[in-house]
Order: sequence, then C-alpha cells, then structure tokens
Amino acid sequence: MAPEWSRLPWDSDFFGFTIGSARLDGLDAAGLAALDRDARDAGVECLYGYLDPSDAYTTVLVQRYGWRFIEAATTFELRTTEPEIPVPPEYNYRQATPDDIPALTPIALQMADWSRFAVDPRFGPDAARRVQMAWLERAARAETGQHSALLAEDDEGPVAFIGRVHEPPRVDAAGTIRRGSGAARALMQIAREWAGDRHLLSGPAAIRNVTVFRYVSHAYYRVKSVEYIYHRWLDEAPTG
Repeated sequence: MAPEWSRLPWDSDFFGFTIGSARLDGLDAAGLAALDRDARDAGVECLYGYLDPSDAYTTVLVQRYGWRFIEAATTFELRTTEPEIPVPPEYNYRQATPDDIPALTPIALQMADWSRFAVDPRFGPDAARRVQMAWLERAARAETGQHSALLAEDDEGPVAFIGRVHEPPRVDAAGTIRRGSGAARALMQIAREWAGDRHLLSGPAAIRNVTVFRYVSHAYYRVKSVEYIYHRWLDEAPTG
C-alpha cells in the first residue's frame, strides 16, 4: 500500500516545527520506509500515526520501524435510548465565555498529564499544559463555530465543565473540582439534549485514564472504537 501523509498546519505553527499525520493501516516494511522518506524529504520532523488495533501484526511492526506507541485512544457513544442522567438543581448550567478562562484553568490543567503529549518525552509535560490551555481558550471563546464549552457553577464559581465539538456532536473533554457532586454528569445530559436525535460521542480518551472510564460508564456511555496513536520522530533511527 502506498503511504500517504498530510501536513498539520496548526500543530506545526504551535510547536514551531513541521508536523504531519499518517494512517498506518495496512503498511508493510517497504511502505513504512517510503513514508519516512517522503515526510523527511518534505522537511517533516514528527509524524503522528493512527492505526486500527485490529490490524495486530502492524501494531507491532510499526514499533520496529521507529514509531513510538503513545496512546490507545477510546471513543465512546451515548445512545438516545439510554436513561436520562440526573441534573442537580443546585448548580447553574451555561455556556462558558472568555471571562471564565481564569477560573477554569485549574480544572483544565488537571487533564494535561493524561495528554499524549505528556507521554512523549520529546514533547513533555510543559507542552501538554500549553496544548491544554490552547484547547481551553478555543472552547471558551467559541469562535470557530465548531467548538464550545459548558460549565456548572455555584456561588463559589465553576464546579465542572465539558468541551463540545459541534459536528458530529462530541464531548472532547470533561473536568471537575468536586468529584461526586453530579455536576459533570449533568453536563453530559445537557450536551445530550443539545445533540438532539443523534447519539452523543465522547473522547477520544487514553485507555490508561481509569477515572474517565468510570465517569463515562456512570453517564451510560459505551465504547464505540479504539485507535492506537504513535509518534515518529524522523531524526531517530528505526530498529527494524
């Protein structure tokens, strides 16, 4: 299979070097070598690789050819037929605004350690926190027409929030500073109503993040898909 990759403008601009993305499904050793050559010749320093883990042989092969396994990313689906999630009345629920960014920052930064950028030492925790803050800014400002955030608050300020991707409807992050309050689950119900007659997706989330798996199971989500994510630094020699 001929390798294909594409440049990622946002990531390249954000990190300050050229980054690309590639599907790894079905590639053999020759295809992986060709992908390296094509991307390196184009000045790419890092490739993100995505692979369906049902292709078991390739999940191991790519690691022999320099692809660093970073994450098993899980996407969940909340079906419209699942029970309604309770919405505690003691909180106010609304869309976040830029004025909420300072109060939401501590909640958002709790998520940084679960980021795949925190896993890869070539990026590291500082980069993961920067990515998380960029995500919060985008969601709270809601300027793209594709991203926004909802929060639950009381008299002391925000208690929980979720990020939304509009098409298809998906929750791409959730956080709380008051576990057990029911506020984060309630935001899922509000997002579900926003999604209307379509199933609400959530994730992708790192499979190692057991807290997220517990949270989404309490909100009646089911696993929809799992995808393996790899990073290929093109200045590193493959071992295969």
